[in-house]
Amino acid sequence: MSDEDVSLAIRLMQEDAEAALSSSVRKGKQAEGSETDGQVALNLFLAELQVAETSCNDRQMARSILQAVQADGDAIRQCQQEEDVAQADHAMSVALSRGEILTGATEANQTDPTVIPNDEFVDKLSCIYNIGINQDGNDEVLDQPESSSWAASRKPKRGRPCEACGDEKHFAQLARAPCQHEYCGPCLTRIFQNAMNDESLFPPRCCRQPIPLDESQVFLNAKVVEDFRPKALEYSTPRRTYCHNSRCNKFIPSTNYANDIATCNQCGSQTCMVCKGASHNGDCPNDEQLQQVLQLAEEQHWQRCQNCWALVELNFGCNHMTCRCGHDFCYICGARWKTCICQQWDEARLLQRAVEIDAPQETFQQVINMGTQARIQELMVDLQDNHECNHEHWVSRGGGHVCEECGDRMRLFIYECRQCHIMACRDCRFHRL
Repeated sequence: MSDEDVSLAIRLMQEDAEAALSSSVRKGKQAEGSETDGQVALNLFLAELQVAETSCNDRQMARSILQAVQADGDAIRQCQQEEDVAQADHAMSVALSRGEILTGATEANQTDPTVIPNDEFVDKLSCIYNIGINQDGNDEVLDQPESSSWAASRKPKRGRPCEACGDEKHFAQLARAPCQHEYCGPCLTRIFQNAMNDESLFPPRCCRQPIPLDESQVFLNAKVVEDFRPKALEYSTPRRTYCHNSRCNKFIPSTNYANDIATCNQCGSQTCMVCKGASHNGDCPNDEQLQQVLQLAEEQHWQRCQNCWALVELNFGCNHMTCRCGHDFCYICGARWKTCICQQWDEARLLQRAVEIDAPQETFQQVINMGTQARIQELMVDLQDNHECNHEHWVSRGGGHVCEECGDRMRLFIYECRQCHIMACRDCRFHRL
């Protein structure tokens, strides 16, 4: 049965179920607000039909992607290569007309072509939506008959493990990240949902490499893909503005900005892009509550990100701050990182951090009294030398520990970076740091 026939059948069943439910409501003799067994069954049936409709839509989208890749992949690659050559030739001619020295001209003509989905990704789409998934892992089709005893003797191929949950899945049920780690659909969905809920996890990534939506959407449900696109636009907008209406508070895209006034698509309210309050004439009025918060921030020596205006508190580490929006700045003066002459470390925070690493279960004074000053000094020097850490080497620490990134307590084990000694849970290690 084709996808179009399935969609039609689902719509007809939905119409019949809705008609039956409407008829039972009009003729019902039950108490107001209660449902009969028949009405409950019809509602459950409608919910199942909605799930089936979503699955059918996902199937159609994936089949369309597969057909486009198979039909247009080579043509797209060649067109992109021609476009790259044309751009390089244009840049070369402009440089020659200006009398500029052509440095790196050879590399300019060797630009990478557009990345076309690899053969394995095409095989996954074909396996899911054309061939079907054989759960025992034996997808081999033989062109010769074989005896039943030989067929029984062949061991089924094992699937691949999901990097997050560890469950073995058919290869077509696993999405591969750029770092080559593979995730099943539910775990990949959780990664994308977490990225939408926590900006510090955006973009969705593994091993510091973004996970592209284009090749991932076949493993996600349509609702997640639909919600992710506007969220990606929001998080990629610098100094963004939200509706001042407390009942709305929706993000206002930059296409709705004009003369320092942002107009909300949801409720129509106009927000001043300077003070983030209601639109007004003249200078921005003072916001008493905001001024109180800023006064508290000044007393506590908090710093404010100049890109998204979020307040940030430094608990440990050097004065190089990376906001959840991705902006790098100095914690002392707030200027963009490496544009000021402020000290890179605060001596008191450096000492406190070294003590925490040396004996995390002891108090500051207990460690100082233990006569470990020499070891503490070595740790302080090590922290200063390795503060620009890419977190490439980790070691597992058994027992209960608190993740220093998200604050969750890990009961069994935690990861510790061997270079900067930060403690991180699995999610933060792979998807945040």
